Amino acid sequence: MNVLTTGMGWIDFQPGGLNRYFADYNHAMKQLGHSELGLVVGPQGQALPTGSLNITNVSQRGGARDLLSRMKSIQKHSRQAVHEFRPDIYNPHFALYAALVSRNLIPSHVPIVTHFHGPWAMESKVEEAKSLGPVRETRYFLKKQVEMLTYRRSDSFIVLSEYFRDILIDTYGIDRRRINIIPGAVDHIRFKPHEDREGLRRRLSLDPGHTVLFCARRLVRRMGIDRLIEAMREVVKHESGVRLFIAGDGPMREEFAGSVERYGLSSYVKLLGRVSNEELVEWYQAADYSIVPTITLEGFGLVTVESLSCGTPVLGTPYGGTNEILSKLSGDLLFKDSSAEAIAAKLVSVLKHEGRIPSRETCREHVMQHYTWRRVAESVTAVFREEVGKRKVNAK
Repeated sequence: MNVLTTGMGWIDFQPGGLNRYFADYNHAMKQLGHSELGLVVGPQGQALPTGSLNITNVSQRGGARDLLSRMKSIQKHSRQAVHEFRPDIYNPHFALYAALVSRNLIPSHVPIVTHFHGPWAMESKVEEAKSLGPVRETRYFLKKQVEMLTYRRSDSFIVLSEYFRDILIDTYGIDRRRINIIPGAVDHIRFKPHEDREGLRRRLSLDPGHTVLFCARRLVRRMGIDRLIEAMREVVKHESGVRLFIAGDGPMREEFAGSVERYGLSSYVKLLGRVSNEELVEWYQAADYSIVPTITLEGFGLVTVESLSCGTPVLGTPYGGTNEILSKLSGDLLFKDSSAEAIAAKLVSVLKHEGRIPSRETCREHVMQHYTWRRVAESVTAVFREEVGKRKVNAK
């Protein structure tokens, strides 16, 4: 099939779960035999390092500087793709940028299958917690209406978890029968156990006597980093040989750095900032445990399967996609809730070797059984074929 996909940004310039999924997804679909054309908003005037993938930066020739311009640029390139690429499926991955790609622009025989990666309006609302109530509610309402432009015209949806299925139903009024749950995946060739883990730890200047905790998150409020840092105050009282490394950047970085200093944790907690894709893999491989302290709206938990694929157990909050992944592996990997107290209690327990923590080999095997891209591509293809068939029947 010719699959026209529209995303958000490109992973090499804009890290994040959606962009990582979009890149790996297009690669997996191409390997399965589909012809892919992806449209994303990248850096101004730059070609993207996409390798063999057919991905277009709609900002390559300038323009698309503000939000409306980016939306219009996606619209323009989508219209062009309809005539030149002649898609069999239109598959948007970011509702905001796809909002101006109307049903009239897409030929009637071409189904629209939307990947729902998260409620953009709800995420914004959580991050604007300090805004005045009426202002925040108005912004939320307007953003949700923009999302609905994309959702109303969609034939069906693909979500990565039961949690996001329920949000689509309860918040956006989508019929359950139109929603397909296809969990995400990880590039298990890249994210794999290191052949010389001890040598890697030496290269990263990690003390062989320390237990290394690693957390890779965007530094925004809903990721729960502030609670993880607070929890470390209690953890180090019990286990002085533990070290926490936090990778990622975002608007809360300065506040989090201040908390580390204020709590006297500078010797125990380090903010790494943004790390490269290669460095991210190495930190997963070197760590003893990865931590996912997300408070809300964790639709899948790509960082969770990335870590498990490297053989590193993950400790996370019992919500959303994180809960769905870890509960199938071991309930002892889950915090009681997202409070600093619950995080600290679990960390102390694990560091004392209490509970059933799966081996590194078991973590890797869990990913290989449930979260490979081949499995995703085949499941998505089945949805596409079903929707193409429905359109043909309706056209008769």
